[in-house]
Amino acid sequence: MCLGNIQKIVCAVLLAVIITAAPVAWATDAAQYIIGPEDVLEVNVWDNRDLSGRVTVSLDGYVDYQFIGRVRAAGLTVDELAARLVALFADGYIINPQITVQVAEYRSRKVHVVGEATRPGTYFLTRAMTIVEVVSLAGGPTAKADNEVTIVRDGADPETIVVDLEKALQGDTTQNVSIQSGDSIYLSKARTFFIMGEVNRPGQYTLEKGMTVRRAISVASGNTEKAALNRVTIIRREGDADVEMEVDMQDAVMPADTIVVPQSYF
Repeated sequence: MCLGNIQKIVCAVLLAVIITAAPVAWATDAAQYIIGPEDVLEVNVWDNRDLSGRVTVSLDGYVDYQFIGRVRAAGLTVDELAARLVALFADGYIINPQITVQVAEYRSRKVHVVGEATRPGTYFLTRAMTIVEVVSLAGGPTAKADNEVTIVRDGADPETIVVDLEKALQGDTTQNVSIQSGDSIYLSKARTFFIMGEVNRPGQYTLEKGMTVRRAISVASGNTEKAALNRVTIIRREGDADVEMEVDMQDAVMPADTIVVPQSYF
């Protein structure tokens, strides 16, 4: 069940991703897919059942075959590997060989989705994919997820990328970044604040970016007629102690703050 703005948007995206995930829809991309270690390939050698079947690319990028031995597969497209096998088998082993290669299991390009995703875990990139598509494959964010998603990219030049998932889901291409093999995607829990006293709906709420005291009261359905808005305070954790401080309507609200809207004396 989708909850909140970001969950409602991701429901529609999930359907689109599921539809485009069909093998037929990826047929064009599959021909251009670059084979990598641990990919499982379906090789069909026409009129030669013994040489047909599934083979797994070794960690060093090779597949093993009768007669022709080890063949480099990593770094090639399926069509390029098929052409290489044709040339090797034609060299004294099979007359006019006809060979096709398909990817049976995409295993070489992994990404990790952790945190507040519906189905956190390891996923495989079968083509060029964006943050929206990968998070959608993981079932989308939970109702407790924050809008900000962190992508940790390892490599020679490690990089940390922070994107606004809600904006990406709404079509902002600057936020819908491309995902690379080896990326770790962290969906953090949304930051919250508490509000109590003379508001119509006291309770716990998600902290929006740049939220002010005035906005927080509005999120809690506004103040009651008895509210003393000139005496609003915030209880904030500082070190090992809770500190209560007077604030005005334009002051910023921080994570885990408790806003207290007192009753008027009159």
